[in-house]
Amino acid sequence: MMDKVKITDLFDDNLDAAIDEQYQALMANPRINQEIQRLGASEAEVKENIAAFIAFQDDQAYCSKCPDLSGCKKPQRHYQVRLERVGRFIERTFAPCPLLMAKLEQDRRYLYDDFDEKWKDATLASLDGKQSRSQVIAAALGVIRGQTSRWLFLTGAHRVGKSYLMVAFINELLSQGAKQAAVINAGVRFKELLDAAINDKPGFKQLFERLTTIDVLGIDDFGNEYKSDFLRDQIVYPLLLERAKNKKTTLFTSDFKIHEIGTLYATSDAGKIRSRQLVRLLKDYAENELEVGGLSGLY
Repeated sequence: MMDKVKITDLFDDNLDAAIDEQYQALMANPRINQEIQRLGASEAEVKENIAAFIAFQDDQAYCSKCPDLSGCKKPQRHYQVRLERVGRFIERTFAPCPLLMAKLEQDRRYLYDDFDEKWKDATLASLDGKQSRSQVIAAALGVIRGQTSRWLFLTGAHRVGKSYLMVAFINELLSQGAKQAAVINAGVRFKELLDAAINDKPGFKQLFERLTTIDVLGIDDFGNEYKSDFLRDQIVYPLLLERAKNKKTTLFTSDFKIHEIGTLYATSDAGKIRSRQLVRLLKDYAENELEVGGLSGLY
């Protein structure tokens, strides 16, 4: 008479067969095989932790066709599965993916980034090469290569790409060794400084000192901010004067020419004298404004 086969025996046999099949598939994958070798995992250990190895394999497969940070659909977005040996156990952990690490590094290099997030990848190579930008790019190359300490004052009409150009130049400066930069919108950040100077003097002092000493400062849309004698005499002029003394690279974009900035800041009869000081400082360090022409499709 034949022995009876227990249901549990059938289940165990099927499970063992399935695990063995999955193990063979893992060993056929060069990347997973490499990970197994790195961990020094035996066949028994891989089979015992088969679910962790399969999760690692699936994660690697997804990341090999990365849709970029914004398109990541994984349950743990922007994180990758990692396998680590802890004694005789193989544990599954998570770590930031290289793209996230690169973004965090980019973000760390900007104290303020008042511009489109996508522009953090902008470089000289990404510029549209219009002939009307050649003078501007040539002047920027002198600054980037350390051949001159001049400031860059970019002027021109709307939608010619002034802001994009400035950010691209600043990204190049960061890649060449500048430790940190700030790109501030003049209307927003000057108002914050003005409010802090009145209501939060310690906070104002801290931020003012940071902006005067940061390696690279970009002031976007300069001239369109709210203007007053106090803003000019206690914030804008002292900020730029300190940056000049500290020999710090400063860039501007503006709808106005430098002499027009002086006119805009001549908010009173006495203020006309102080506004001339501002113009003189800008001309001394930026020499002349750089005209940006030609509509841009970069932003």
